[in-house]
Amino acid sequence: MKRYIIEIVLLTLLAVGCTPKEEPVDALMRSKVDALNKASFQNRFGDAARSERYARRALQYVGDSLPDYADGRLRAWNNIANSYLSRAVHDSVYVYVDSVLNFEGRAENLEVEQTLASLLKARTLQRHCDIAGSYQLLYDIEQSGLLDGRGEGLLYNLARSEFYITTTTLNYHYRNKSQYQQAELLTTMEKRRGELRCDYGEDMSFNYAIAYGYYALCEDSTNQARYLGKALDYCFDNFRILGDSLRYNTYHLANTYQMVGFMLWSPRIRQDSWQRNARRLDEICGFIRDAFGFDVFDSTQFPSTETQFSSPFQNLALPFLREATSLFFVNDDPYQRLGAVVSTGRYCMAAGDTLSARRYFNEALIDTSMLGVAPKFEAMLYEGFLTSGCAQGNDDVARWTRKELELLNYIKQNEKADFILQQELNRAQHSSGRFMLFSIILLTLAVALLVTLLLLHRRTKALQRETARLQAAKQQDIERIANVETCLSVLRHDITPFISYLQNDHLPDELKREVTGQLIRTFENIKNWTNLSIPSGLQFRCSTVSLQQVFDSVASSVNNFRGDALQLVFEPTAIAVRGDRLLLEILMRNLVNNAIQHTESGSVTVTAATCADDARFACVTVSDTGCGMNDEQLENLFRTDRRIDSSSTEKGYGTGFGLILCRYIIKKHDDNTIRGCRIWAESRVGEGSQFHFQVQKEVEN
Repeated sequence: MKRYIIEIVLLTLLAVGCTPKEEPVDALMRSKVDALNKASFQNRFGDAARSERYARRALQYVGDSLPDYADGRLRAWNNIANSYLSRAVHDSVYVYVDSVLNFEGRAENLEVEQTLASLLKARTLQRHCDIAGSYQLLYDIEQSGLLDGRGEGLLYNLARSEFYITTTTLNYHYRNKSQYQQAELLTTMEKRRGELRCDYGEDMSFNYAIAYGYYALCEDSTNQARYLGKALDYCFDNFRILGDSLRYNTYHLANTYQMVGFMLWSPRIRQDSWQRNARRLDEICGFIRDAFGFDVFDSTQFPSTETQFSSPFQNLALPFLREATSLFFVNDDPYQRLGAVVSTGRYCMAAGDTLSARRYFNEALIDTSMLGVAPKFEAMLYEGFLTSGCAQGNDDVARWTRKELELLNYIKQNEKADFILQQELNRAQHSSGRFMLFSIILLTLAVALLVTLLLLHRRTKALQRETARLQAAKQQDIERIANVETCLSVLRHDITPFISYLQNDHLPDELKREVTGQLIRTFENIKNWTNLSIPSGLQFRCSTVSLQQVFDSVASSVNNFRGDALQLVFEPTAIAVRGDRLLLEILMRNLVNNAIQHTESGSVTVTAATCADDARFACVTVSDTGCGMNDEQLENLFRTDRRIDSSSTEKGYGTGFGLILCRYIIKKHDDNTIRGCRIWAESRVGEGSQFHFQVQKEVEN
């Protein structure tokens, strides 16, 4: 008891250390914790003491260096609880599983770890014959939905596998077998077996649970031979796994030997059922002889006993039960040792070998650690004491009789509590079923109404979308018509002067080249205009664009036909923007060409800077010392809905394809980057003009 109090104090101190801290996770230390927990898990069947040592080291690392690693802490607690269950230290099992169940911190695997803790507790309650408490835990787990496939990974597979194993053990080992025959459970387990792989230890536990279930179903005389064959197949599967030296395990080998012994001894399995499965049994006997050196038919290893069994198969059970008992004494679980000596002693009593039976029963008196770990086996033990003549006097008889009656009464009360719980849960499920049916009817009506409303809503939305589509199409048609009218008007305005110049036979060659260049640029702008204004035309390709590269490209492509009279200046810049480089070059080239065209002398200067009123944008300015524009001309710039007044644009900047194209390019940037991209102009007659446009600035790292 003192040890248990110390463990509770240590767990409390560890829980206090679980308060969240803002510290980085030590990846190396975490990997050590995970490795130790994995080693503890892998040793759970082979060496429970070693499994506990690994888990406690993991717990120490968590407490010293990783107080926030709740998953590592929970895994270690469950591993320690499992190691105590393997040694029948049941009070300590409750301490650690309750620590997991009462954990209130945050953990990624909290749900599945608490489920595994509940299963460990359920199995411990079964050993104490508290089948009502065990069933309540299993019922709660099933209702929680953990088995519906939400979680993935080894822990979830382990939880599902352990749920089936624990449920099978409860139904076929601790309850009245004839009352709780559930072949559907075994069928479900067989179907899900392939997807619940964890490790070979869990595979063997799963095989044993299914084998025990089919052994219990052998009460069904109609299908007895088939059920017996399936039970033998699962036992043989365990022997094959154990035949691999890397997977050998004393605990599972003893369990499987004992299972075969139970089936051979069972009086309810008819001899004809065994004869139909004799070949399977021969294969098993041959395999264990070759793999483990255990010869069932070696009379020197297992001396013959005077028996009362007429069936040779029942006589064959003793070697299996004896070998299982020997192996269980190598194991440090007093629960399994008690079950082994009681089973073998009862067999010897049934066979008429009272002396051998007494020897097995007396093992429990020699090794007192076997007492008090399992009421079911202990009641059988006291019955064996009385029937085999172990008593030295009347005091022993009275003491053992009283103890047996107390245990039988305790078991009976627990069976009654389980039966009452079953009835209550069945009534609750029945009431829940009626309520569910009523709810389904109401839900069906509600769904039907909702579907009707949804269809009406979708129909209304569809009509609205169709109306909006038609309106958008109409607007596009209007815009296309306006674009065509503008295109024709601008085309007439821009091309007419060039044709007049080219018809002049006395026009100097230099001026002819200039006019030809302007005409070519006009047609290039018409092509770009068409690509941008027609749907599914030129695609916008956004990227990071260096303005200096755009400046260099434009500077090398524009033609300064003014010569020395006009200075063309591109001020260096380190600014980068988000946009389409090709479109930005078209935009810049048009603005620069436009400035050169309307500036007789002086300069055209191109600059770039971060916008003063919004640092998200970069502003590019093309300034000239040309003729300038009046207010009316400024107002009509970039407009596509006004006809060209040639008289007002003859000496001004006009509204030709170049500026309209610039407006469309800026609109493309506004639609595809961030809102706020725009283009505008400032000018005074006789003092020149400044054309500005702003686009998104690239964020500096």
